[in-house]
Amino acid sequence: MILADLNRHWLPREDEFRLADFHSRLEFPICKLIEHLETDWRDDHSLPVLLARAQVAALRTASDPEGRFRAKWQLVRGLYELGYNAEQVRELFRLIDWMMHLREDLSKRFRIELDQLEEELGMSYVTSVERLAKAEGKAEGQREALSSLLEAKFGRLSPDVAQRIRQTDSVEKLSSLLLQVLTIDSVEQLNW
Repeated sequence: MILADLNRHWLPREDEFRLADFHSRLEFPICKLIEHLETDWRDDHSLPVLLARAQVAALRTASDPEGRFRAKWQLVRGLYELGYNAEQVRELFRLIDWMMHLREDLSKRFRIELDQLEEELGMSYVTSVERLAKAEGKAEGQREALSSLLEAKFGRLSPDVAQRIRQTDSVEKLSSLLLQVLTIDSVEQLNW
């Protein structure tokens, strides 16, 4: 049994169940993460051990937002120092981020510092690609919203209008078109 808690003295090695005349007893070996992290795994940088460190750090900093920020930053920065590339770090970060959730203000600060670190390490291309993908996702959502609003207000869109919407890539232009829908009386009044 793997024990990921912080209580060094809690070492259950068996489980017993009784119900009327039925009796069942199960004995099992245990692995106490906190002990192994400080001894056998101190210099181990394998993925399972890194995730065990994140779990223990999450437990230790549950009521200390600044401490959690520092622990999370140390873990993620350590991944880069160990030679993981930006893509690998981001994959691992998804799990670490889930285990070590930060307050909104600390999350923004973390993002800024991570962007700066990636830029220093010459990995800013990942950030720009992600930003481009995020902008494209936003534009796609706005195109869908624009089509839906126009159809709700004016009925089925002509192929020409549907094509113009698909070809509009600018988030700012799409935002403008969405606002125009509130005041126009026909699709022809849209200022493309």
